[in-house]
Amino acid sequence: MGIKEKLKTNRKRKIALVVVGLAVLGMVAASLSTIEPKDAKLPNEAPKQEKVKVEKEEVTPKEVKIDNSKDPTASNEGNVKLKPKEAQKVTVTLEIRCDEVPGKEGEVILAPTTYTGTTENTVFDALNTLCRNNDIQIEYRYQQMFESYYVEGIQYIYEFDYGDMSGWIYTVNGWSPNYGCSSYYLHDGDVIVWKYTCTGEEM
Repeated sequence: MGIKEKLKTNRKRKIALVVVGLAVLGMVAASLSTIEPKDAKLPNEAPKQEKVKVEKEEVTPKEVKIDNSKDPTASNEGNVKLKPKEAQKVTVTLEIRCDEVPGKEGEVILAPTTYTGTTENTVFDALNTLCRNNDIQIEYRYQQMFESYYVEGIQYIYEFDYGDMSGWIYTVNGWSPNYGCSSYYLHDGDVIVWKYTCTGEEM
């Protein structure tokens, strides 16, 4: 084969390669055009979600005042739902006992004593007032998490003095609310008992 014929053959091969290359590029471009860009916009009107209207149920005193002493999710609002819109006068009795403390069996710090206030007052108000009026030492702190005062010590008997579960607890009419003492609003005739427990158990 002569030089001229070789040149012609090489030229034809180059032309064929270029044509094949262009064809491949065309196919790639066509396939890319069908891919949706990352920043492609969604339709202007997305499917609307229907809002569910929640109706509030009427709450009766019986439904509110349940034994939720074992429920750690009890509302911090306490029994505020039972609080009258207008303040009413109340008279309650309050007692402070430490008869579970070793060496103080049967001892009472404060015998049942009358406290007069209104439905705006709480168990904490009654305790704090009667302690100060009867020269009984009391120490407490406000707990932001529970939005209530927490009683640390009465008459120099403090939480954890007699074990990891020891401390002051209260009942109202024999019921142990699972919320702070400043979240329980008084009702006329309430019988309040504060007790120091060494086991963490209720009365």
